[in-house]
Amino acid sequence: MEKEAIIYLAGRFVPAVISLAFIILAIRYLGPVLYGRYSLLFYSALIAITFTYHWVQVSILKFLGHPSREFNIVVGRFYDLTIITALISTFLVFLAGFFYFHSDTPELLLVCAFTFLTHFYLFHMAILQVHHRSVRTAIIEGSDQLIMIATFLAGLFILGWKNQSLVFGALVVGLVGVLVLRFFIRVKGLLAIKRTRFYWDSRFFGKAVAFGYGVMFWLLFSHILMAFDRFVIAEYFGYQNAGSYSALKDLISKAVIFSGLPIYVSYQAKMVDLWHTNQKAAAWSEIKEALSFQSLVYILVFIVFMVIKSKLLESWLDIPEMNYWMIYLPLLLSAFLWQTALLLQRYVEFIFRINLMLIALALIVILNVIINLTLLPVYGIIVSPISMLASSTLYIVFVLVLSYVGRRKLKLSQKKDM
Repeated sequence: MEKEAIIYLAGRFVPAVISLAFIILAIRYLGPVLYGRYSLLFYSALIAITFTYHWVQVSILKFLGHPSREFNIVVGRFYDLTIITALISTFLVFLAGFFYFHSDTPELLLVCAFTFLTHFYLFHMAILQVHHRSVRTAIIEGSDQLIMIATFLAGLFILGWKNQSLVFGALVVGLVGVLVLRFFIRVKGLLAIKRTRFYWDSRFFGKAVAFGYGVMFWLLFSHILMAFDRFVIAEYFGYQNAGSYSALKDLISKAVIFSGLPIYVSYQAKMVDLWHTNQKAAAWSEIKEALSFQSLVYILVFIVFMVIKSKLLESWLDIPEMNYWMIYLPLLLSAFLWQTALLLQRYVEFIFRINLMLIALALIVILNVIINLTLLPVYGIIVSPISMLASSTLYIVFVLVLSYVGRRKLKLSQKKDM
């Protein structure tokens, strides 16, 4: 488990660094207007992909996580579902691009291509995870980001392209590149798929939905929470403000996730092992230790950000209007709270059903939507980061309460057993 965690972290390092560099380059050289438009289009595609396909990806991991004589048949069924969901989400993104964003033909085709190809990228990544091919998974993910950033830099500095199609063009080239590379990375089972024959199994579809809907809805609500305020800002204040705000929010979110990732991966792996060996008290101790280390890391991140924020926002990103404490401070604190809640949630998930988390998150998203729709047009952009901070605070309080109730529940059950 520790070896897999190290490989996973090593594989995540390159994509994390590239994603941070991409945000800085995109907002600096394309400008807030184009970045704002890209951000809204990207989240539109991401929400469509999550809703139509993520339950399939989760089901692949659960269905194929143990040996089976019908492995090849099941892989074929999942491949058929991948084709269906890819067509559905691409159609939804096409409608959004055509009627809401009024995209020109090149942009619309590239966004649709990105949406369609992402399904097959996620399918292959899931199959690699099923076979525990950590190194190959890292190679695929890292290659995608390297090809993407190389294409973006070539278009930006060699060809002199500075339009919204450049970003999605780079994303599409990255996906095409790794899907071609995937054919040279062999994994048993995939070659047995009968791609010329489509088969629909309603029972299999129902089981796949039942396995994956919980995680899918959780991710869907999380994406809406991250994206909705951008749409409202764009509607009332234009793409200029939406782009500046989106760049700051994306940069803070990715930096915080990356800084806490080693702790999350290593400690959640230890916690899972302890829980499954019936060492539940020790599992809670691991979570508390992880929270302590994570707090120290976030304090360091906070100090570094406060030291470099003026240079970062005014010189590197060229968005001086975001250098206002009521914008950057709530975003930074909300990112800390959200990632802390995710770490604590790993413990809570062993005691309570995910439906509790889904209901709580859905209510928080609804509250966030209402606040942004009603107050943002009146008080301006500062409403968005404050509402994000309020949402993250409510969610971590909910998870803390569940962890307290869960530990009490475990202690009572242990006393009864004695």
